[in-house]
Amino acid sequence: MASQDPVIEAFYRAAAKVPAYGQILRQAGVPVDRVKSLDDFRRLVPVIDKQATFSRFHVAELCVDGQLPPLAGVLTSSGHSGKFAFGLYDLPGASTEADRLDAALDALFAVRFRRTLLVNCLPMGVKVFTRVCTLAETSVRADMVTALVAQFARHYEQIILVGETAFIKLVLELGEDQGIDWKKPLVQVIVGEEPLAENARKYLEGILGIQPGRGETGTIGSSMGVAELGLNLFFEVPPLVALRRALHENPALRRTVLGPAATVAPSLFTYDPSRIFVEIGGKGELILSTLDLARPLPLIRYAPGDVAAVPDAKTIGAVMSQMGLPAEAVGNFPVVLVFGRGQCVQAGATPVYPEQVKEGLYLDPALARLTTANFRLRGGDAAAVLRIQLCPGVAPDRRLEERFAAAVAAYVPANLEVRCEAYQDFGSGMSLDYERKFDYIGP
Repeated sequence: MASQDPVIEAFYRAAAKVPAYGQILRQAGVPVDRVKSLDDFRRLVPVIDKQATFSRFHVAELCVDGQLPPLAGVLTSSGHSGKFAFGLYDLPGASTEADRLDAALDALFAVRFRRTLLVNCLPMGVKVFTRVCTLAETSVRADMVTALVAQFARHYEQIILVGETAFIKLVLELGEDQGIDWKKPLVQVIVGEEPLAENARKYLEGILGIQPGRGETGTIGSSMGVAELGLNLFFEVPPLVALRRALHENPALRRTVLGPAATVAPSLFTYDPSRIFVEIGGKGELILSTLDLARPLPLIRYAPGDVAAVPDAKTIGAVMSQMGLPAEAVGNFPVVLVFGRGQCVQAGATPVYPEQVKEGLYLDPALARLTTANFRLRGGDAAAVLRIQLCPGVAPDRRLEERFAAAVAAYVPANLEVRCEAYQDFGSGMSLDYERKFDYIGP
């Protein structure tokens, strides 16, 4: 072992013990014994992805010693790319994951002191590990979630809903229709699966009666995991939520931090640097290396497909000071900006991103209530086409299209042809409702 740096140590373990990774390194001509520093690591070790790993090798070949250990759990990826990846947890790993999640939930929501019902609304296959909370797993059955809330809310001090934004929107709206007063119980929300639009956070806060900065009224936070690497790898903390909201609401501040072309604020996350090593590639790609030497399936310099950046610490500190917050509020943990998948269409020469459209759809709460938040973007030489799916029972008309076009134009600096389509006529929905990540790019 040339170094005790945890990154180099994790690399050597994978190179020596994982058959598939050893083969990848040999075929890339990597001189393993010359990787002695982080500079060597970045210069010599190839970046890998799902195609180079799960699409090429059997899962056992990606494990230490080429064998599946006795497993307590398996996480499956969404399959959005057409190929599944897997996160493996042996018994100690599952215990560690539960401890890690419970510690995070306790730091945010005091779950060790408040009797808590945690409702996992993530799609089937995404397991939440907890020993502190009462766990209900509904997958994407909105009626199950509202039934649980109606019957059990009075018996718990708080409820935590974990799911994708559009599905949580559906749950809350269905509950309203069924007569649930969401402002009575203390409801916390953690959204994942895809980036949270800041206007969507505000929309959900309005339904739940959450007042920003007053934790006793509830909190809506965002988390980002990668099934093959782990859940809750990246997460929000209150100072970063406040900072993102400021960037969202103050265009001048946003341009100072993100550049003159920024019309939306990316996700602002922190992470545990003892769990993962984070790099940003030359094209802005997020690159992650697992550091846990007990992981049965380690991944080194793995690119999950997200676009990210590391903000300038001095700029962030200055912005925090402008907000009246001490710079050290974010100085004690690493910060990464996550922009999403980087997918877009062209409206002439101008790119249009789904993240921009999402902010527009949620800008006006009255309009947001009329759509499922599903949409499709198609590029064009003069203008891009935006098709918006309306909620069941909402009829499209030209005035509605004009209102949505005006809302989206607040974030999309390009020509858009906006079409509102009846729920049943949209025709571009998921084959399993809310089970798969929605594809916003297409006809």
